[in-house]
Amino acid sequence: MKIRPDQIEGVQPEQTQRKNKAKTQGPAFGDFLNQEVAKGTAPAAAQGIAPPPIVNPLIGAQATAPVQRIDADDTAVTGQVESILDKWDNYAAALAGPESGLKSAYGTLDEIAADVDALKNGQTDLAPGLKSIVDELDAMTTAERFKFNRGDYV
Repeated sequence: MKIRPDQIEGVQPEQTQRKNKAKTQGPAFGDFLNQEVAKGTAPAAAQGIAPPPIVNPLIGAQATAPVQRIDADDTAVTGQVESILDKWDNYAAALAGPESGLKSAYGTLDEIAADVDALKNGQTDLAPGLKSIVDELDAMTTAERFKFNRGDYV
């Protein structure tokens, strides 16, 4: 496509009108930004006295849930979960580190899977929070094993 001088002359008045219109529309964004930044740096004492904190009337003393006591079984499960999470850290380090191979990472993944299975099958009545953590660990282990076998880390 060739550009002819008569086409350029026809477009120039439109461009100058757009430039003039943009200049006369009012303050620029930078001016508004500077004003807001200046407001934000003003001391808080200039705003006056803070209103009293609002108490939610829907939350009463009776509405709070009783604190559940942790028994010895939950403490043992918590220790096992912490051990599994430490193994997950070792697994991630084995995958990220160039000096260790995939065989050691897969061995760590097998240990994690065995520990999660033992924890899941060994404890039938877990606290709801611990049960969700164990279920999440099981899902993560299954997904990682699938990724590993599929060849994502090769």
